[in-house]
Amino acid sequence: MIGFVFSGQGSQYVGMAGKVPVSSVKKELFVKASDFLGFDLEHLCDNGPIEELTSTDIAQSALLTVSAIYDTLLKKRNILPDAVAGHSLGEFSALFSAGVLSFEDALFLVRERGLLMKKASEKAPGKMLAVIGLPDERLKKVIEESSDKGVIVAANFNSPGQVVLSGADKAIEKAKIVAKEHGARMVKILNVSAPFHSPLMEPVVPEMSRFIDSVQFNKPTIPVVQNATGKVVNTVEEIRENLKKQFTSPVLWTDSLNTMSEMGVDKFIEVGPKDVLKGLIGRTLRGCEIETAEVLLNA
Repeated sequence: MIGFVFSGQGSQYVGMAGKVPVSSVKKELFVKASDFLGFDLEHLCDNGPIEELTSTDIAQSALLTVSAIYDTLLKKRNILPDAVAGHSLGEFSALFSAGVLSFEDALFLVRERGLLMKKASEKAPGKMLAVIGLPDERLKKVIEESSDKGVIVAANFNSPGQVVLSGADKAIEKAKIVAKEHGARMVKILNVSAPFHSPLMEPVVPEMSRFIDSVQFNKPTIPVVQNATGKVVNTVEEIRENLKKQFTSPVLWTDSLNTMSEMGVDKFIEVGPKDVLKGLIGRTLRGCEIETAEVLLNA
């Protein structure tokens, strides 16, 4: 079985549109996105500046568009998923792939999501920190010892031994030092512009919930594994509610991958720019095949 997995923020890079093969699909979706956003998205993806491309209100639309193009091109080559999942922002691309959201509605939601996250981060600035190689008990101590500087939580459970913390600037800066003191093999501030999946996003949840309720959701054509539960979700109502929770709840990516493996998925294709998820899959599951759309479609 084939599983499509869609990367989230942090996978953007200047030049990523140029890696997408020239096709009518690429032209059509970039034109749709550019018309909706009011600027030439393809030009920005290929020429930057990276500061603009990384800004959450732009990055989310750019990544959804590139991922949707790759998804469509793979399917045109008869490479079809049996299940899908997306990491954080990537969940919207997964819902597009499974027929739950149209491209237009997915683009509308990620654009609003990005603007709201930017607004929330301006009111309560924050960062995200990847911590690698710490047992759960020591990670809890890092969070406890850093919480005197502000809000800090475990936001992404990416793979065994890799957890991303999210929170206020000063709390994350302290955690970076404390995690090394507790023996972390590596700590790294992520290339994102807001403290995603933390209570600092709570103020914008009601408004995002209204946007989610305003668009049409269709029953998925294939199984969708969602971040908030790490399980397959079957009903439109559950999908909506889990998307609303996603703003402040952790990304249960390890659980999501294990769920897909238990379903029989033994080949994963990362659909999006670069290969951010490839390593996480390899560290979580053994004996599965892992490829990327960027490489597959340019072979």
